[in-house]
Amino acid sequence: MDLQGFMGVLQPLLGVGVIVFAAYLLSNNRKAINWRPVFSGLALTVVICLLVLKVPVTKEVFAAMGAGINKLLDFAVDGAAFVVGEELAHGKWIFLVRIGSSIIFISALSGLLYYLGVLQWIVKKMAYVLMRTMGVSAPEALSSASAIFVGQVECQVLIRPYMSKLSSSELFTSMAAAMATISGSALVAYTSLGMPAPWLIAASIMSAPAGILVAKIMWPETDKRVLSGEVELADHGDASNIFDAIAKGAMTGFEIAVNVAVMVLVAIAFVKMINFGFASIFSFTGTSLEIQDVFGYVFMPLAWLLGVPWHECFHVGRLIATEILVNEFVSYGELAQVLQGKAAYVLAIKTQLIATVALCGFANLGSIGINIGGLGAMAPERRGEIARMAFKAMIAANMGTWITAAIAGLLS
Repeated sequence: MDLQGFMGVLQPLLGVGVIVFAAYLLSNNRKAINWRPVFSGLALTVVICLLVLKVPVTKEVFAAMGAGINKLLDFAVDGAAFVVGEELAHGKWIFLVRIGSSIIFISALSGLLYYLGVLQWIVKKMAYVLMRTMGVSAPEALSSASAIFVGQVECQVLIRPYMSKLSSSELFTSMAAAMATISGSALVAYTSLGMPAPWLIAASIMSAPAGILVAKIMWPETDKRVLSGEVELADHGDASNIFDAIAKGAMTGFEIAVNVAVMVLVAIAFVKMINFGFASIFSFTGTSLEIQDVFGYVFMPLAWLLGVPWHECFHVGRLIATEILVNEFVSYGELAQVLQGKAAYVLAIKTQLIATVALCGFANLGSIGINIGGLGAMAPERRGEIARMAFKAMIAANMGTWITAAIAGLLS
């Protein structure tokens, strides 16, 4: 093995170790840490990554799933074209129409699958795997597994009856794992930007156990009265029939699409405003410094630890900073331009994969407010507790996605 190959192995291994150690330093009770979910979570993440990147059969399965996602996007755009016309659906207003229509269609499809019991079956099987391999309780396994398919608050709705009874560690783990993954609607939206669907699917699945393992280090379980046993999901939800399920799913998707558009609009507007201030302050230097650039330099060592060559670390660090400060939509929008060769800089294929995985989560500042508002409404008596742990959960979620990125860099 030459020096370059050796460093390609050493960097991400060191990165995983550093991130786990950082989580240990941030733990609120280091003596109580149970290392079983940590090591089993790492093993599970490695296995999933190998299945996606190295095993031919499962690699083809993920590729087929990605192709299926792209086909669903085509169906969504066809529906949008009938409503707003071919020109708008396939050309102008590409973000609003293509992403919005995709979210609405996938949400309607999810409503149908939930009514038919298909989604519950998949989620329960994945939750069972997390329970048996990582030793977590049924409620946190259920919310973590469902977070791969539904939103960061919607996955907690599934365990709403248990919300007031969850231990602090269970609640924190559920929040961190939810922020470390993406919903099906978000996955479709990112794909519509031009991101590879197989990479996104794998990243979201891998980040569920990774988010759990970091959470269990930072907030270990100390409550001996931890809930156990199976969690039953409603068979059909509250829909009256198939048509009602589709209609309710579509309206939910519409609300999500509007929320996404508003959040992206406001986030970009604030960043532009802050960067205008930066430009005014540093105009005498003759540079066009932006806040993402500042934090891009800060995150350069992290990008290197994930396996990124040093000469590309600034760009990846800037993307990570944008994801945390703004949201992942903006980061993926920039990264998609890189993948399509339309950006002002280029990244190697391996770096593209690492960046895609590192950004794949809802772990940004805006998610703190979403969790406080959503979970606080489900358990008003715990709103203060949720508010206190939300920022730390966001940090844990980011650490989870960084671990998956480092593993992807190691095995790619």
